[in-house]
Amino acid sequence: MKKWMIVFFCLFLVACGKEMETESEPEMTENGQVAEAYLEEQQYPIVSYEGEHTSTLTLEELAEDRERNVWGLQPVSPDEYVGKTIYYENFTVKDHPIGEQSPAGQTAVSVMIVDGKVIGGTSFPVTDGSGSGNGYSLSGESLEDIHPDLQEWQDAWNKKYGE
Repeated sequence: MKKWMIVFFCLFLVACGKEMETESEPEMTENGQVAEAYLEEQQYPIVSYEGEHTSTLTLEELAEDRERNVWGLQPVSPDEYVGKTIYYENFTVKDHPIGEQSPAGQTAVSVMIVDGKVIGGTSFPVTDGSGSGNGYSLSGESLEDIHPDLQEWQDAWNKKYGE
C-alpha cells in the first residue's frame, strides 16, 4: 500500500510540474492576424505573439505624458480616434531597425488597430528591463526624429489637449 502511495505521489508531482512548465502563447485574435500580416509585410519576422489589450481613447488621456508620447510617434492624429476602441496587438519580432539595441536582437512591438486597420504602433528594444525612454514608432523612429523641434511640438500638444 505504501509503495502505491509513493508511486501515486510521484505521478502527481510530475503531472503538476508539467502543467506549470507549459505557458501557452495567447490565442491570436482577428486583429492579431491583421497586425501579423502587417509586420510580415514590413519584413519583421515574428518571434512570438504576446497578446492583445484594448483601450477606448479619451480627451483626458491625451493630456497625460504617456499618451502624448505614444501619439507623438504615430503617423495619424489622435482626434479621429477619440471615443473609439483601440486594439493593441503585441509581438516580439526580429530584424527591426532598433533591434541592435537589444542583446538578443529582438524588438517588442505593439500594433495599434482601429476598425480592423493598422493606424500605427510603438516599438521597444527587448532588454533586461534596464532600458527606459519613450520608445519608438512602429518603424523605429524616435520622437526627436519625427518632431525635430520637440519643445515646439510639446507646447502645441499641451495647448491643444491640456497639461
